[in-house]
Amino acid sequence: MKIGIMTAMDREFEMASKVLKNHGKHVIIPVHCGWGKVNSAVNAYKLITEHHPDCIISTGCAGGVAADIHLLDVVVAAQVAYHDCWYGEPNEYGQVQGFPARFDADPALLDAARSLDDPHLRFGLMASGDRFCSGPADNAVILGHFPDALACDMESGAISQVCHSYGVPFMSVRVISDTAAEEDRLGQFTDFWSTVGRESFEILQKLVDAIPEKI
Repeated sequence: MKIGIMTAMDREFEMASKVLKNHGKHVIIPVHCGWGKVNSAVNAYKLITEHHPDCIISTGCAGGVAADIHLLDVVVAAQVAYHDCWYGEPNEYGQVQGFPARFDADPALLDAARSLDDPHLRFGLMASGDRFCSGPADNAVILGHFPDALACDMESGAISQVCHSYGVPFMSVRVISDTAAEEDRLGQFTDFWSTVGRESFEILQKLVDAIPEKI
């Protein structure tokens, strides 16, 4: 099977590429998309139209939103929702006109992730938008709209919307780089990238191994 792996940051791309190097079961197409909605949407479209992947996985890091999400936990997004969109009634907050309020992960990809025996895995809602969650006030805004949110990132919403448009199975899998309990989240995020090891991304390799040859 042909799997597109999308990452936003240089370090994310480097680490994901290392753990998936010489992967034999599937054909891996790594894509360094850049930060945010526009970069990720443009590159998701290019990935789909140029390479025709059987599925796409967005990976890298995310900020913890829920109080019980900890550094180096891995959030598997059973659902993705925008935390920075409002199109007016009758749409729900976060819903883009004409699209679902929440984008569901592909069931087969989600089953593959659930089959992994790893205590760091958490399953739930990823809130996505073009805003770094820098402290308790930002957390409160997200949780005010999405009390079940586990984490936040900048790319999963746009990639899931593009995949939904083109019928491509999608899932987001993110390592937590900064947490809700930390006042200096930007500092924690910076420290994460100076100390994180390859093992933080090895769950991606296990997930790819667990994905069946056809979904």
